[in-house]
Amino acid sequence: MNICIIGQYPPQVGGIATYTHQLSEKLKEEGHNVYILTYPQNCEREKNIFEAKTINIPLLRGISFIISSYRLLNQIIEKYDIDIIHANYLIPPGLIASLMHKKDVKIVVTAHGSDINILPSNKIIKPLIKYTLKYSDDVYFVSEKLEEKALTLNIPQLKEKSTLTPNTVNTKKFKPLPENERQLNKQYSNPLVIFIGNLVKQKGLTYLLEAKKIAKTKYDLLIYGEGPEKKILETYIKENKLENTYLMGKTTTPEKIIPEADIMVLPSISEGASIVALESMSSGKPLIVTNSGNISSIITNNENGIIVPIKNPSKLSQAIDELVENKEKREEIGKNARTLIIEKYSQMKIPYIE
Repeated sequence: MNICIIGQYPPQVGGIATYTHQLSEKLKEEGHNVYILTYPQNCEREKNIFEAKTINIPLLRGISFIISSYRLLNQIIEKYDIDIIHANYLIPPGLIASLMHKKDVKIVVTAHGSDINILPSNKIIKPLIKYTLKYSDDVYFVSEKLEEKALTLNIPQLKEKSTLTPNTVNTKKFKPLPENERQLNKQYSNPLVIFIGNLVKQKGLTYLLEAKKIAKTKYDLLIYGEGPEKKILETYIKENKLENTYLMGKTTTPEKIIPEADIMVLPSISEGASIVALESMSSGKPLIVTNSGNISSIITNNENGIIVPIKNPSKLSQAIDELVENKEKREEIGKNARTLIIEKYSQMKIPYIE
């Protein structure tokens, strides 16, 4: 089949870019022709990857992407005889795909998290999301909670065309690293607690810094990522004189960073189905998460991960302190986490090719 994937794609970072890359590789392995429609990046692209022109201003970026992508997608459909459009994230990729509903092409959209958890609360965006869900032939959800929330939008026939497609991880790429091969621990004198993700409010990073402030143990906190909360975090670290706390900037190689950690942490206020969480577990790392999103539903607390309440720096700090002090528990949780990932989250599900 000829399949066009719409959405973020490497070298962009984040869960959706990771997902679309995994999806593309899987489809090509199965012998399908894959074409990517994505955002512009300052890099060379392969011939099957098309960039829609955008205006790099927050509001205009999305609008310009919709207009540019609509024209470009029409050209791709005609030139490459596209059978399936698979959009990742509802707005704008899913909307662009759903605008093609009168063409002889199957439209599939995957909801990833904030496109269901957050965007529908916007009165302007909500009708666009409902339009996207209505005119898509199939809708995939990376977690049961997302599907349940989407169903409250009362879209006709949504339940019938919905499928659960959990995120997966490349267990050969994200794997444990022997302690004698680690490099970061040679640069830092304390156990390493690491966060990787966008520096946005829903990631709960201010609560992570509050947890560090009241910590009873010594550890180095490395925060990887970029985003609008960066200045707020910098100010908090400076004003509270937080020691051993570092904003590391963006990383494009999480597979090299995560295995270096002693503890991975995801203090989210709101989360869909975090790929970084799966990558951490696949790397055999003890992961501390909040009880938000789907990841907390796949973890058995204190067995293959640690679950703490959202917006609770005290409980978060206690959980980190306990693992910092107990290397044996860290190793046991990390071992159990990797076993779970290999058994249940290492094979991507793509219903339209199964």
